[in-house]
Amino acid sequence: MSLNEVFLELKRGDQSHFNWFYENSKKQLFYNILSYTKNYELSEDLLQETYVKFLTNIKNIDDKVNVLGYLMVMSKNITLDYFKKNNRIETLNEEDISFEDNKIHETMLVSKIKEILNDIEFKILILHILGELTFNEIKDIVKKPLGTVLWIYNKSLKKVRKELNYEKD
Repeated sequence: MSLNEVFLELKRGDQSHFNWFYENSKKQLFYNILSYTKNYELSEDLLQETYVKFLTNIKNIDDKVNVLGYLMVMSKNITLDYFKKNNRIETLNEEDISFEDNKIHETMLVSKIKEILNDIEFKILILHILGELTFNEIKDIVKKPLGTVLWIYNKSLKKVRKELNYEKD
C-alpha cells in the first residue's frame, strides 16, 4: 500500500486507511513545518491544520498528484500564511516548552543547529535527518538540482560537526 493508493481511497470516501496514511506522512510534514517555525507546539498545530485542509479539499486534488509532495507544499503554504496572518515569527522560549525530555533536548539541538546553518542548509538537513525524506524528494521541495542538495547537505553536516566539536582535527 502506498500513500498515493490510500489517497485515492480517501478521495473516494473510504476513510478506513486514514490512520495509516497519517502515520506514514506526518513525520515528513511535521519536520517540514518545523524547519519554518522552529517551534514544536506551533508545528503540531499547523500539522493538524494541514490535514484538516487536505481532507476538506480532497475532492479537488488531481488523482495523478504525488500526494506527499502536495502535502509538503500545502504544509509550507499554511505555515507561511500563519506568519502573514500573525505578522510575526514565532520563536522558541524555554518557558514555552511543555513536553517530554527527549523533545526538549531535540528542540534545543534543533535550535542550536539553526544558529549554525543558513535557512537552506537547515531545511535540507532537517528534512533528510528528522523528516526522513530522500534527497530526490528534498530536491523537489527546495527546487534545486540533486547534486546541489547533496553538496549542501554534506557541507551542512561538516559545519554542524565542527561547531559542536564532533569533528576530529
